[in-house]
Amino acid sequence: MKSTISIYIIGLALVMLSCDDRNTATLAPEYLYDAGNQKVIKSIINNKKGTIAMLYGNNLALQSASDSLSKPNFGAHYTLVTWKQKPMPQWYGTKMNGQIYSIEHLKVVQRNETRFAFDYDFQTGKGYKPGDSRPEEKQRIDFITSQRAAVFP
Repeated sequence: MKSTISIYIIGLALVMLSCDDRNTATLAPEYLYDAGNQKVIKSIINNKKGTIAMLYGNNLALQSASDSLSKPNFGAHYTLVTWKQKPMPQWYGTKMNGQIYSIEHLKVVQRNETRFAFDYDFQTGKGYKPGDSRPEEKQRIDFITSQRAAVFP
């Protein structure tokens, strides 16, 4: 009986000593982006360019991306964050987000009762190199507003 209790105590001590917080994974905060109260619409991976992008939007942007019609809603706000890819440690052949390459903000504003306009802003991140070409605004607006929402279960 005493030996059984001793074995349980030794086992419990080993379990308690084996728990160590030093081995927990930590996120690299310099590679994260806080989209505030915007929701994820879609993720985009471009292996040719070596980028990973995430499209965020408010409820109106999400509704536009979910509808079968491609017409954006007045008041829709989109944010497209693009990261450079980097190898994921401990996972051979897998890539993860590296430094932020660019952040693009797009707002659909009402010009008059039937027409709308776009406010577009392109910001560079740490992954953006001085020799990189800036995207053409009209193409980026068309690209962002044409994205369909990912289907979430």
